[in-house]
Amino acid sequence: MKAARRTARDIVIWVTLTGGIVGLVLGWTIIGLIVLAFGLWQLVIAARRGGGLFVDQRLADRPGKPTVS
Repeated sequence: MKAARRTARDIVIWVTLTGGIVGLVLGWTIIGLIVLAFGLWQLVIAARRGGGLFVDQRLADRPGKPTVS
């Protein structure tokens, strides 16, 4: 399941980065910048902690465990 989640996260990151660049090229400046910023933000989060959009929250949902590591 982790491999599928990681693959889905990587696909989302590259699609948003590509969509942001395409938006900028087509002249949709604001939308392109927002989508590009989101893609870069997810890329930075994934590179730092291995997190991103598809983080497994089951460990954080257990009682008595901190939600932020």
